[in-house]
Amino acid sequence: MKKALLIFAIFALMTGCTKYASQEQLDELQARKDAVESLKSEIKSTQEKKADLEDEKIARQEKVAELEKEIAELEDQIGG
Repeated sequence: MKKALLIFAIFALMTGCTKYASQEQLDELQARKDAVESLKSEIKSTQEKKADLEDEKIARQEKVAELEKEIAELEDQIGG
């Protein structure tokens, strides 16, 4: 009976110790969390830049359309 109790106690201690992460594991986990947050921030910044570029593209397309209209009007004046 004492042997069984001793074996149970050793087993409980061994399995109990594995429930807790080592400091190295905790540091690695924190480093990965930091990396994820950094990438999320980078993604947000890139998405904002993309939106700005899309707005700029639309503005330039509108300007091109205006200039093309002016060219067509000038060609009509010259030809007519």
